[in-house]
Amino acid sequence: MALLCAADDNIEIVHASEGGFHGFQVAIVERLEAAYEKSDPHSCFVFGGLPRRYLRKRSTRVAPHILTTPTPEPPRLEALQVDGSFGEGGGQILRTAVLFSIVAHRPIRVFRIRAGREVPGLRAQHVAVLEILRDISGGNLEGATVGSGEISFSPGDGYRGSLQVDLKTAASVTLVLQAVVPAVSLSASSLNLALTGGTDVPWSPSFDYFAKVLREGFRMAGIEFEVKASRRGYYPRGGGKATCVIRPCPEVNALRLSSRPGDHPVAITSRCGRLPAHVSARQALSATEALRSEGIQVGEVTSSVEDADSPGSSVLLCEVADGCLMGTDALGAKGRPADEVGEDAARRFAAQMRTGACIDVNLADMLAPVVALSETESLLRVPAVTEHLTTSLHVARLFTSCDYSFTKDGAATLLSIRPGHDRR
Repeated sequence: MALLCAADDNIEIVHASEGGFHGFQVAIVERLEAAYEKSDPHSCFVFGGLPRRYLRKRSTRVAPHILTTPTPEPPRLEALQVDGSFGEGGGQILRTAVLFSIVAHRPIRVFRIRAGREVPGLRAQHVAVLEILRDISGGNLEGATVGSGEISFSPGDGYRGSLQVDLKTAASVTLVLQAVVPAVSLSASSLNLALTGGTDVPWSPSFDYFAKVLREGFRMAGIEFEVKASRRGYYPRGGGKATCVIRPCPEVNALRLSSRPGDHPVAITSRCGRLPAHVSARQALSATEALRSEGIQVGEVTSSVEDADSPGSSVLLCEVADGCLMGTDALGAKGRPADEVGEDAARRFAAQMRTGACIDVNLADMLAPVVALSETESLLRVPAVTEHLTTSLHVARLFTSCDYSFTKDGAATLLSIRPGHDRR
């Protein structure tokens, strides 16, 4: 263990197998292990881009006599430059870059944000995500205004224990959680978060997908959290209410989702709000019939009517079992028949399942950057290589120097993600 810095009433330590950190020498401190044992496990956070190797903990009051020699402050890192127009070029590259900035404790500058989009620059929901990540990490954020094409972000040194955020509109709750959950957990911190906004809105995961499919994927990778929606939020008014309790991740697990152990029954969850109950029932029935026509076994089917401010609906089909994490969802819309919503989700599910993949295309691009932080190789058998996936891996490689490759495997593709030796 090595001393990083000390004040009158606390001390910060870092686990390191070598006698240096970011290129400078640190003094070895006797009796530091006792101080480590007194530390608060909920106040730790990660530096250096590797949760297990460089884990800094802040202890409670420690007697000054354990300090043997003064230690210089680590040099301030230059901001990593991230081209926001790369690959998919949307909000995903921005969210992923800020996630890694927090986990690696590395300042970033993201430029050309959404440069290729019809309306370039930050939208309101992007600004909301950035401000939440700034607030929970105590960081510094510049340029985060609607329409801006460039931001600078520097993570802070600690996390708030709880936070309540009203997104004001139908801005996506799940896109916020998609960024916040791994950022907090991989920084070995905890957070109680309450959000008001859109739980089931276009261009984002439905809340049920997040709670049933993505949550299981994160759990397998070592990220634990609980999430619940007490009220659904549909476009345009939003007003959905969700809570999330995020726990520290002690170590990122590599994932091996490369061979299907066999087919399992597919669960169907259908919901609607401020609409007749038959809308939810018809979504579920059409999804059931479409799956069975493809020879796919259907398991538990649930249909419900939810409290909501605006009318809307959603349906989720998922197979969550050992060695398999597959899910597709669909949203209702004005003028779109409920039967079409359920059938659409079922046809897309069947198409991915027929490839022999073990993980769906959307989950792959959410999990890939996380497992890039593990110590061993991950293997993911995906239905297809999407631009979202390659964009996520590109950002992960900027921070971790991980290596990855794609190998065609029948109708599916095997993605290998290997840890890099250079943790930037």
